[in-house]
Amino acid sequence: MKENFAILTDAGGDFTREIIAKYGIEETPMSTVVWPDGSEKPTDLYWDTMKPEEYFTLMTNKKNNFSSSIPSPQTIIDRLSALAKAGRNVVVITISSAMSGGFSAFTVAAREVMEKYSNIKIEVIDSLRYSGAIDLIAVEASLCREKGMDFDSTVKYLQDFRLRIHQCGFIDDLFFLARKGRIGKGKAFMGNMIGIKPLGDLCNETGQTQIIGKARGYKAVLKLFPEYIKKTIGHSTGKSFVVTYSLREAQALEMKRMIEETFHPENLIFVPVGQSTGCNVGPGLAAAFYAGDEPVSPMCEKEAVILGELLKK
Repeated sequence: MKENFAILTDAGGDFTREIIAKYGIEETPMSTVVWPDGSEKPTDLYWDTMKPEEYFTLMTNKKNNFSSSIPSPQTIIDRLSALAKAGRNVVVITISSAMSGGFSAFTVAAREVMEKYSNIKIEVIDSLRYSGAIDLIAVEASLCREKGMDFDSTVKYLQDFRLRIHQCGFIDDLFFLARKGRIGKGKAFMGNMIGIKPLGDLCNETGQTQIIGKARGYKAVLKLFPEYIKKTIGHSTGKSFVVTYSLREAQALEMKRMIEETFHPENLIFVPVGQSTGCNVGPGLAAAFYAGDEPVSPMCEKEAVILGELLKK
């Protein structure tokens, strides 16, 4: 009999109702977004009240400062308690602890709930990543469950899997990461140079995106896009991909097309960046997330060499 453990993420992931239904992922506990006028609104998880392009277009005016906040402690406790009461173990996947306090908040709440429901296991996994990488881990957890893996084996597998997740794409204006203190001002300046597209991969040591190169224009990015994936993914058969974007849907669609034609993925999710993550990455993101066969190298050193060689071609 397959173990029906629950899979839960925070608002650092990007989902649609169709995705959570297909993979049996629990709905994210409600967080909030603080708007430029100071008003605080529940995160619109599925873009019911406005379109993503409206939200990200507002961010092109950099005077409009958005921010996000994690769910209240009681909201997290209530959600975990409901799952525990139903007799379900829970794996929670949070945005990188270097980017948010979600991992800490869920860890504290999990301990409290497990004290009350001593027969239940709740494991909170720090993804060390954000956005589509969280989706990728949640989908992988779902596939593990479908294969009949038990809770403990799945958790152990996911702890390794997260370290193998790469990002291939760009954030073409690093101003937003700099404003949140997630990248140095010098690197942010590079993101504001006309025509320059900063390229990054995911760093296990910092839990943040590591800028490993820059390309001049979208055409240059898209030219190296499938080649970089080929050199970092290892065996591509049976792999899953997530493509996310903010105000760069056209570029993301081209990435999606290339992935479909080149790698024939088992699972491919195409989804806009959510409001919570969007506060921090801004309007200039288009990226694919996928897992290689080996962990990302220390401080992305090997990945930087690979990208450097591709940029010379």
